Amino acid sequence: MRLTKTLVLTSLLAGLAMPASAAESKKEIAARLDALQARVGVVETRMPAAVRLHERLDDLEQQLRVQTGANERLEFENRKRADELTGLQRAVDLLTRDMESLRQDARNANASLGRYLTGEGEPAREARLSTKASAALDDDAQATQTSYAQAKTFLEQGYFDQARTAFEVFITEHENVPLTGPALFWLGEIAAVQGDFRGATNAYIETLKRFPKGSKAPEAMVKLGAALYALGDKVEACRTLKALPSQYPKAATGVRARAKIERSRAGCS
Repeated sequence: MRLTKTLVLTSLLAGLAMPASAAESKKEIAARLDALQARVGVVETRMPAAVRLHERLDDLEQQLRVQTGANERLEFENRKRADELTGLQRAVDLLTRDMESLRQDARNANASLGRYLTGEGEPAREARLSTKASAALDDDAQATQTSYAQAKTFLEQGYFDQARTAFEVFITEHENVPLTGPALFWLGEIAAVQGDFRGATNAYIETLKRFPKGSKAPEAMVKLGAALYALGDKVEACRTLKALPSQYPKAATGVRARAKIERSRAGCS
């Protein structure tokens, strides 16, 4: 502001320095000087406002530049977020398809596991037992067969929770019939499949205690050894698996092969 004021005064004074005409009197020169001084005063009065206005314009220009930069950054971030959301949506779509595929695989595996556990397609001994006497069954025996068959159907279809409940009901209602031994064994199998090795151990032990000569006893002994090893009891697991040949010398070839696999897995000497 001082520089501007100086320039204005210099310009005005330069006008005064010009030679006055002969017609001008000292009085007229004094009047001109007063007028110039008044103009200087007006300029001085207006100068701060002009300077402030100029400074305000500079501030606004700076704010505009800052705001423009912020808007550009915001637009860049928005584009970036939009790209990320698009990628995330694609990932979600892929994950959804994968999950549905996995669910279908799980359903198929569940059903297949049920068929594997029950030996579907193979001659089950309990089925043969029921077939031999089917012609002479009375009403109670027929009801027993039907109850067991319903539980077994749940198991074959992979509905393990329903199968467990059905077998438990069957065992409660039929404590000493031949099919109770296999029912106990299947409870052990269901527990093992679901990771409940303590429950599996109890079911296999109950099978061997109540039906030591039952159709599922040799296999229950092998599965008991596997369940004990899963619980971390290697000593008892190996003792159980090693006892199979002497306890059940006529065990089926598949049962003996499974016992050998389990002994190797447990690291039995």
